[in-house]
Amino acid sequence: SANDVEAMRIDSTGLATFANGITVSGGITTLGSMSELTIASGGITVTSSVHTVDTQNNDASDNLNTINGGTDGSILILNSAHSDRDVTLKDDSDNLRLAGDFTLSHANDSIMLIKFGTKWREISRSSNG
Repeated sequence: SANDVEAMRIDSTGLATFANGITVSGGITTLGSMSELTIASGGITVTSSVHTVDTQNNDASDNLNTINGGTDGSILILNSAHSDRDVTLKDDSDNLRLAGDFTLSHANDSIMLIKFGTKWREISRSSNG
């Protein structure tokens, strides 16, 4: 019917594609493409499990205090959007619980978080700049 929604499709090669771009092929899960989020008033709203993050107004640096979106148990990977703009995730501010502040200062930097209740907790960080 017109209201049916395709939540998953499996092609002849065994590639399973779920809604929102998540795929599973040969046991490897792909979380989709990294879409860019821009900080607004210290926060971002995530719409998938992988994003790049940029500063508000392309400022040289900005603090990220709040991550909106996700549900309990959601996994989130954030990467720096640009090597020339620094995004600092602030530990113990609003809903971030990290192993200290972490600055995404290079396009190769990333941090992985899990949502536990209303808080985003750090799983790991990688400073590759």
